[in-house]
Amino acid sequence: MSRIEFDTVDRRILLALQGDLDDSLEPYAVMARNLNVSEDEVLGRIRRMRDEGVIRRMGAMIRHIEAGIGFNGMVVWKVEPQRTREVGTLLASFPQVTHCYERPPFGEKGGTLFTMVHESSEEGCLDIVRKMSEASGALDYEILYSEKELKKVSMTYFEEEDV
Repeated sequence: MSRIEFDTVDRRILLALQGDLDDSLEPYAVMARNLNVSEDEVLGRIRRMRDEGVIRRMGAMIRHIEAGIGFNGMVVWKVEPQRTREVGTLLASFPQVTHCYERPPFGEKGGTLFTMVHESSEEGCLDIVRKMSEASGALDYEILYSEKELKKVSMTYFEEEDV
């Protein structure tokens, strides 16, 4: 593997990506304006860094309390292995779901499909989970409720002075 050289714009893009993106409909356009380059250049450099393995994945975190979403449940679904992709795709389509992924068996029921459901109340959460169960045919599940929001931080690769 060859060593990758970063210029100042690459470093500033990485610095921006490790923080909070703008909450506009076009966060990369805002980033481009802040960097004094075009949005196409920002996106092209991000693609290049992804293709070269510098960026392996990008994710988003929701600070649910700040967003006014007060009730959260991690639902652990027991789904037949041959239906995991189908059921996961359906469950992920619910707007109240921010995370959906497969893991090794967990809990009393041995569930392997996990969804994080956000609602304003326990009743709302239970109602959505029931609808998800009916829509998917996944009847075996358990809900693990969040008790508090832990500190969420992104990885830091560059500090401002490194740019």
